[in-house]
Amino acid sequence: MVIIHRRGRSGFTLIELLVVMAIIAILIGLLLPAVQKVRESAYRTDCANHLKQIGLASVNYATSNLRLPDAGSMDSVPLGNSNAPPNRADWGWTYEILPQLDQENLRTATDSVVRKTVLPVYYCPSKRAPALYGTNAKSDYAGNIGEILSTSNTSLTGILANPNLSGPMVIRGMYPDNRRDKPASPTVRVVVSLTKGLDDGASNTLLVGEKWLNFASMGGQISTDTSDNESWAGPGANTGDIIRGAKNVGGSWDTPVRDINDPNQASTMNAAYRFGSSHTAGTNFVFCDGSVRFITFGVSPATFKAACTRNGKEPFNLDDL
Repeated sequence: MVIIHRRGRSGFTLIELLVVMAIIAILIGLLLPAVQKVRESAYRTDCANHLKQIGLASVNYATSNLRLPDAGSMDSVPLGNSNAPPNRADWGWTYEILPQLDQENLRTATDSVVRKTVLPVYYCPSKRAPALYGTNAKSDYAGNIGEILSTSNTSLTGILANPNLSGPMVIRGMYPDNRRDKPASPTVRVVVSLTKGLDDGASNTLLVGEKWLNFASMGGQISTDTSDNESWAGPGANTGDIIRGAKNVGGSWDTPVRDINDPNQASTMNAAYRFGSSHTAGTNFVFCDGSVRFITFGVSPATFKAACTRNGKEPFNLDDL
């Protein structure tokens, strides 16, 4: 009798291999959105934590200095000169709260070193990694100056010259933007503290939020976008890099929007000075009492403007943000 021994199969056929590869591809396609969603959720949480730190630092600063951190000043800049002020006393909120962020050592560093020092707390991980962009360290967060009435897109002239800015971030200096409109006598500036000037209440007034970015032009990549070309270390009074607001657009107001990546809209960034984020549904903000809220992109313009002003006495519900 002849016994025939059959060899066992030692591998996959081509068809079987293709089927397995197709199944793996389908699984990856199904899992990838879930992974991205989990990652964005973690980024959004990190962003909110950064704003929480900024908010608590600002509240502690206000308690010690009897005023909120602000948009800085151009007082030490010579008349007709648009450069950053040589006196650090004129720098804005991002510099003022350094001690409250355990960064007191930066106060003894040179201006160049300070402007190139990357502080992760000033970056939103959904937007960009903490690093130098152009030649400077940046801030993805901006102080709230309230309702923006001017349509100027050149160094915010007309926006910041008003001593009665409606947001909590006011100009500390005695003279208007760039001192090009320096009056015969100093302008009296308002002082906003936790107990003075916040007529709408600290828990109802936005202090700092994420700023709208154009990834194609941010960091000075395109010269016509000057909304993100400076370091975090300086005044918002001149460049607007660390301040934003709710711009009045014909009876309505600009609300937060998603970040963009469009070189053709580089100059648009200057005219807007708008809040915005890379999150999927809205933007993180910290209020003057240190509380953090996520405001949706679909927020009512009137409600958002009400949250931006410190003394408008507009009735609104925080749950509508």
